[in-house]
Amino acid sequence: MDQLKLKLQEYYQRYQQMDQRVKPGKEEPGFEDVLDMENDILSQFGLPTSRRFVQILHDFVHHGHVSDQLLDYVSKKLRTAARKYLLAPVMSDIDLLESAREQKRSAYDVLPELGYPAQEYALFLIGELFYRRNMAAGDILDELKKMQHFDSWNDLMLLSKIHNHTTHELYTKLKKHELRFIDEFIQFTRRQEPSRLVNKRATPLEDGYTPNYKTITKVQVEDIIFDEQTTPSLFGKIKSGRGYARITISLEFSELNQILMSSDELGVEISNHIKKRLANPAAEKPTVIDIRAEFGDVLKLDNCYLEVYKPQHREGNKWVEDKDHFYFVDKILTKKEFEKRTKEAEVKRKIQECLELIGGSYVYYQRLRRLGITDEEAKLRAGLQDELLFKLSYFLNKVKE
Repeated sequence: MDQLKLKLQEYYQRYQQMDQRVKPGKEEPGFEDVLDMENDILSQFGLPTSRRFVQILHDFVHHGHVSDQLLDYVSKKLRTAARKYLLAPVMSDIDLLESAREQKRSAYDVLPELGYPAQEYALFLIGELFYRRNMAAGDILDELKKMQHFDSWNDLMLLSKIHNHTTHELYTKLKKHELRFIDEFIQFTRRQEPSRLVNKRATPLEDGYTPNYKTITKVQVEDIIFDEQTTPSLFGKIKSGRGYARITISLEFSELNQILMSSDELGVEISNHIKKRLANPAAEKPTVIDIRAEFGDVLKLDNCYLEVYKPQHREGNKWVEDKDHFYFVDKILTKKEFEKRTKEAEVKRKIQECLELIGGSYVYYQRLRRLGITDEEAKLRAGLQDELLFKLSYFLNKVKE
């Protein structure tokens, strides 16, 4: 048995042992060793420890037992992935980042390919600053380079747990390295903490799963629950088939206010009511607003569209969506923005259909030529007498080969 197969076999055994020993709520014994082995195996193929490549190994350990055939299969799969990855066109780091944002790739995939650890600050830079806040790719890469050069990952994580962090010597040390986003990161992690404690749910940024987004509107909000320490939740129902389904939506205060201000007079009235409740230190915590009881009717969200997703949790080595009707808000779109997005998607679909028809015309042209029909006549019958259209059809057909 060659060295690779031996390593794969040992990795399988180590993983199974770790899986059997781990208990809920406790750290997984041998976890670091397993990570080291994953890195070692993938590096033999010139692959980074991106989630998409690690998943090949995770699928492997899900088999009931190891055989030579299984080891050969995994080896072949890794070689195929490596060939595709290594022969792909060379991209600059900036192009890689821009492409990742367009494709909505997980930061857990992108960071190893850039040569950086999937550490919390790095995830914040990619997931929050670059993806969500559209910060320049060059600024993000500069920050990652500084962190890597000065090996400041652990220092920053320690600093983020210190209450008065700006007075600590670590803060002075990191600032000397001209790191730009330290304060924003620490504020961000502290804002996330209450939400994490209350909802007990992982977010995509924290755990690296890819959400399944859906757009909803016309939500009938019956209750709003919040306090000054935790993110608000909307409780209500939404049209589902011929009836209605219950739904719970978690969102930030700024997002709640945006929704309320877009919901005519009732929304503005509820927004003012929430501000008064938050300003009252004697108010019951958490605050529950029964909208029908206090305002005479439910709040109907007719003027905005919410892009939402269900949180996910691990079952073995797979991410699985929660089954309850609980959602996090990712984006809020006005009716105009939603209609524009829908129209753009429809136009893109129509363009794609046209391109497929044009590409198919070249296949028809080739068939006519094989039947002995002249080039000019074949182009005419295929609708490709225009030279530019003929070239377009030719190259579209080439893409499919």
